[in-house]
Amino acid sequence: MADPNVKLEHRGTDGTVGYTSAWESQIKQVGKGEQQIKALVEGKRIDLDLHFIKPSEGRAEAFMETETLPGNQTKLTWGLNGRMNYPVNFIMLALIKIPDMLGKDMAISLSNLKVLLEKE
Repeated sequence: MADPNVKLEHRGTDGTVGYTSAWESQIKQVGKGEQQIKALVEGKRIDLDLHFIKPSEGRAEAFMETETLPGNQTKLTWGLNGRMNYPVNFIMLALIKIPDMLGKDMAISLSNLKVLLEKE
């Protein structure tokens, strides 16, 4: 969403284990990377392996898990786990609040997802 000119590449069959979505952007905040579906429980959970290439190398694991609630509602839990080596981890901890940095983008993504799902 941050770069309307982002280059996207898709490998494999969407919605199946092994499917990979890659991106590359000239905008530093978007950078270059890819995510691959590592595990999938239909209608319940998806596990992703994230590989960030630019502006800095890194790996993370993410998941989305759904739970049906009363009143035609769904609870979505979205998690991200990653590691950073010293001194980057210390700098990030001391200077940048990751939840604040990602929170806005995650809120926008969840809002967009809600709109898409409610159209179906």
